[in-house]
Amino acid sequence: MFRLLFKSVVVLLLVFFIGNYLVYLKTGQMPLRDMRERMGDDWLVDLRELFLPDQLAADAKQAVKSVSDKVSEPEPVASTKVYKWTDANGQVHFGDKPVARDAEEIEVDVRNAISAPEESAPIADQQDVAPATVQESALDKARAAAEAMKQRVQQQEQIQ
Repeated sequence: MFRLLFKSVVVLLLVFFIGNYLVYLKTGQMPLRDMRERMGDDWLVDLRELFLPDQLAADAKQAVKSVSDKVSEPEPVASTKVYKWTDANGQVHFGDKPVARDAEEIEVDVRNAISAPEESAPIADQQDVAPATVQESALDKARAAAEAMKQRVQQQEQIQ
């Protein structure tokens, strides 16, 4: 037990002094000497006042309160209008503008949604690229997953 304690103290002192030396190399100033000069002769009294149990408890309560206030505040709800319609083939479509007369307006909560970037090239041009030369990006994987989910929803709608 004593050896472990001794080793821990030695490691802490090494880290402390090496850190002090690295700060000296980077800035040309010795942090320990500068700290002692800034604090004056009664630095130990000031240090004790910083770590009073009542002050530590008050600081901890303040930190917990600020974190709990941030966590308990609800995120502002950002809703978007989306239109849903079914075409002549029975396929369900979604869009930001109503294309059909029977399009139904749906409010969508987009707090955690990720928008796809604007596509600069048509899909037909992208299919001409050899799949071996282009690595599949995360966006492509997400699109494939969305397409699989869309097909699954269609299958479930057909069953019902």
